[in-house]
Amino acid sequence: MNDYEKRHVLGLPEMDTQHDYLYKLFDAIESTGSKSDNNSLRKLIHEIEMYLMFHCECEEHLMRMYDFPGFSQHQSDHEQALRRFMRFLDDFDAGMLNCAAMRIFLTGWLMEHSLISDSEYVSWVRKQRSGLES
Repeated sequence: MNDYEKRHVLGLPEMDTQHDYLYKLFDAIESTGSKSDNNSLRKLIHEIEMYLMFHCECEEHLMRMYDFPGFSQHQSDHEQALRRFMRFLDDFDAGMLNCAAMRIFLTGWLMEHSLISDSEYVSWVRKQRSGLES
């Protein structure tokens, strides 16, 4: 079983695909950061920033579509993670980024977030979708 198969799968293909891409980006942090080419790391961090915001917006849109009752808490979780990520961006700009710490945070956050918070909204969405099919 590879690393991606060990990670939590929600069962919503659109979100699982996005999570897989985020994990691949996160996994590239240390190898890219160990190179002397600062420009490659800058590009990777920018891609992570853009895709992480896109992913959170997609989840939040899905939750609003299905009137998920835990939306506010879930949105708050996203905001907290993005604020923490922004501190890593500040460290990068200051030349003090710890690539390993950033990767550990992002991977750990996504694993825990998808296992707990995302599972709740996915269960809600599935329930709502099955009601539409009846």
